[in-house]
Amino acid sequence: MQSMERRHTGKKVLAIVLLLGAAFWAGIHIGQQSPEEIQRQFQELSQGVMDQTVGLVEADLLVQKKVLQATSGFLNGKSKVMNGNPDEAIAELEKTLEYLGEAIKVSGGDTSDALLDTMTNIGDLRRSLTDGQTVSPEIWEEAQEKLEALLSQS
Repeated sequence: MQSMERRHTGKKVLAIVLLLGAAFWAGIHIGQQSPEEIQRQFQELSQGVMDQTVGLVEADLLVQKKVLQATSGFLNGKSKVMNGNPDEAIAELEKTLEYLGEAIKVSGGDTSDALLDTMTNIGDLRRSLTDGQTVSPEIWEEAQEKLEALLSQS
């Protein structure tokens, strides 16, 4: 039991020595630079962080805009079906799918499973209409709820 404690103590001491060594090296490195150089590096780092943050916020807003446009097209399609115009509804659902596709492109690698699932669901709905099938109100409601959930996520 004591040898186990000694090993942990040895690891702690080694970690502290390494940490102190790294801090000492960083202090020497910073100390060799002029205050103007340190300030310039800090400003560059700060600007990089700001640019990255603003870029992420802009991308999120653009995804939200595309999902909002998709929701609008979906609701128009739903309205067209209720008015007995399935061909116009199909066209609206195709626009909806285009907007969702654009949202996926904008989000890049951060595409949510919910976004992909919603797009698949609406694609299936559009195919059903294209094949001349009647789509139940429950299926329309489910797709609408998925779109609304996407809007409330971001």
